[in-house]
Amino acid sequence: MKQVSAKTTISILSLSTVSGITTVITGIIPQLKQTFPTIPTTFIEWLVTIANLSALLTLLLNPYLVRKFNLRKVVISGLVISGLCGLIPALTNNFWLIMFSRILLGLGIGLFSPHAISLIAHTYHGNLRARLLGYQTGLSALGNALLLGLAGLLISLSWHAVFWLHMILFIIAILVGFFVPEPVVKEEDTTHSIKLPSRQWKLIALTFLTYLLIWGVQLKLPSYFEIHQFGNAQVINLTLAAMNIGGLIAGLTFGYLHQRLHRFTLTLGYAGASMAVLLLWTTNNSSVAIGSAIFFNYIYSYTGPYLVFTSNAGLKPNQVNTLSSFLTIATIISAFFAPVVWNQLGKVGPKTLTDNVLLWVTVALAIIAFLTLISKPQNKNLINKKQ
Repeated sequence: MKQVSAKTTISILSLSTVSGITTVITGIIPQLKQTFPTIPTTFIEWLVTIANLSALLTLLLNPYLVRKFNLRKVVISGLVISGLCGLIPALTNNFWLIMFSRILLGLGIGLFSPHAISLIAHTYHGNLRARLLGYQTGLSALGNALLLGLAGLLISLSWHAVFWLHMILFIIAILVGFFVPEPVVKEEDTTHSIKLPSRQWKLIALTFLTYLLIWGVQLKLPSYFEIHQFGNAQVINLTLAAMNIGGLIAGLTFGYLHQRLHRFTLTLGYAGASMAVLLLWTTNNSSVAIGSAIFFNYIYSYTGPYLVFTSNAGLKPNQVNTLSSFLTIATIISAFFAPVVWNQLGKVGPKTLTDNVLLWVTVALAIIAFLTLISKPQNKNLINKKQ
């Protein structure tokens, strides 16, 4: 088997650093509320997540587009479209134009985002694949951390300046264009059925719920910090950045932890996240709140690579493409519905809407942790063989 060059590996993994580019504006939600006081909170939060809905269109078309134009062209086109549309809000105060640009941003994201996973699955095998899938989650967290950290600095200029961070997408497009070859898929695999086993559909559903819960925390954290006076806009952005550093550590250590805990890695992720959000919900200390938020993202970041690695076990190359698209669709749908779901559920509970959301998240995480603890492992031999 031909050894993959370091430049290719770096270029493939660089896609992961911008996979969460839509969240770079999460920390400016309070500023956007002040700028657009007549716009409902759900619509403000949709500026963060609306791109995930429009991405569904190009995600569904992705298999056809890859067959027609090849994977590299699709990825590069997606990066360029996202870069151009992501810059529009830096130049306008028109809320609906900003919303429209975010919708167009999603069309580009749907072209490149699933291939942050599928390129790893096509190019690498065995233990190296498992490690790189862990790195993929970690680098996604690192990319978000760096972008959010830069956003925390740029917000001192204006919230418009944060949108200039989308320039990074053009750099990634250049890397892919120069150093990532078109993956080779065997002819017999291209005609193989692309139906997924029922177990994969269950994991896709769990992925949807997993990301719906993390969106509940991420969308409400800026308002929660503001309400409880845990810090200003810069503190919020730096906390979000530090949370992603926690995710980076989890991604880098996933392979090591999974070799020892196996399926209980998932239980650890949900149980630890539940305790972290509970501590965040009960504390009045800003340092404890910041620490809880960081620990939440660290421990919860073990769930993502576990779900991806486990769901890829035993699949054909063309099924890997299909699965990657559906996993991305699950995360995208969860992001779109999160503002609606949490703003409605938040009305039920003993405290403010924002506090109630964190309480609902705590309970849901605890229930899922318990269910994963008592569930029986499936296809154990197959998963172990893939490790």
